[in-house]
Amino acid sequence: MCGNNMSVPLLAEAVTVSGMEKETAAVIFLHGLGDSGHGWADTLTGIQLPHVKFICPHAPPIPVTLNMKSMMPAWFDLMGLSPDCQEDEAGIKKAAENIKAIIEHEVKNGIPPHRIMLGGFSQGGALSLYTALTCQHQLAGVVALSCWLPLHKSFPSVQSVSHIQMSNGLLHFTIERVLLNTETKRKHFFFRISALCRGVFIHVFVVFVPQGSSGQKNIPILQCHGEMDVMIPVHFGAMTAEKLKGIVNPQMITFKTYPGLSHSSSPQEMAAVKDFIEKYLPRI
Repeated sequence: MCGNNMSVPLLAEAVTVSGMEKETAAVIFLHGLGDSGHGWADTLTGIQLPHVKFICPHAPPIPVTLNMKSMMPAWFDLMGLSPDCQEDEAGIKKAAENIKAIIEHEVKNGIPPHRIMLGGFSQGGALSLYTALTCQHQLAGVVALSCWLPLHKSFPSVQSVSHIQMSNGLLHFTIERVLLNTETKRKHFFFRISALCRGVFIHVFVVFVPQGSSGQKNIPILQCHGEMDVMIPVHFGAMTAEKLKGIVNPQMITFKTYPGLSHSSSPQEMAAVKDFIEKYLPRI
């Protein structure tokens, strides 16, 4: 089935790097602040796979607070680059919906969600993370380069709120009711049951997540960051990786750093990106 790109505004002028055979997978890659899709389309051509389509949309020009309200391509407004800066919540959510519209367009045209990957650099990487973690579909993965997780406080963090201890002389049990903190009204609970038997601890987890909660528990994420990045320091990336381990299965998070690399990419980093794409979007 053929779709109409004009019905999805970001697709109307997006740069597409087509595969050399039947395209059975897609990577939607988002550029950084002040950039366009053209530069990253050229870079991605260097790691082109015959069955994968790369889609590189352009962010619209908007006034950016960080740059004295100058008009420039941006996915959402930026007030600062520290983890505790005020964030453009409405702009981030609107941008995520626009990327989800591209995902839906690809699904309608025959590429299933599990064959679609998001990726991006800097602000684009940040948006790709947020979009994937709030998407109703289970996507193939995320490539997040030199970035952070926007609205990170809206995602759950674990806090134990109550526990019960029991003993029958042989087994000693601790049952904890754990609340996953979020800034939303929805509550997430799980029970952690710990048993001590003859000096050996046994842990069992039972999770209760309300319907409608994010189900992206097993989405693979490749995070890459330059160790000499002064714009988005590498420790911001490390903090993001730790936060992500509380949102998705920690075994699905890969965080790579590159000595000597500033706020940019490198051949070594792009080789890691290619390996990640080949692993999670193999030829079928």
